[in-house]
Amino acid sequence: MTTKEMVAELIDQLPEELLREVQHYAEYLQTRSQNAEWSRLSLAHLAARYDADEAEYTSDDLSR
Repeated sequence: MTTKEMVAELIDQLPEELLREVQHYAEYLQTRSQNAEWSRLSLAHLAARYDADEAEYTSDDLSR
């Protein structure tokens, strides 16, 4: 049995008010996953703009 099938069986046994909680949590997980994908994409694009010989800055440089 797949995870999806096991979850479907559990969902079939839940009352309506708990189904709403499951829905909200599933939506949260989906949003979190999408945000993580965008973060990885953004970092990849940022990294592509810098060369290996790009200057490295530390927090001390920022406070000057």
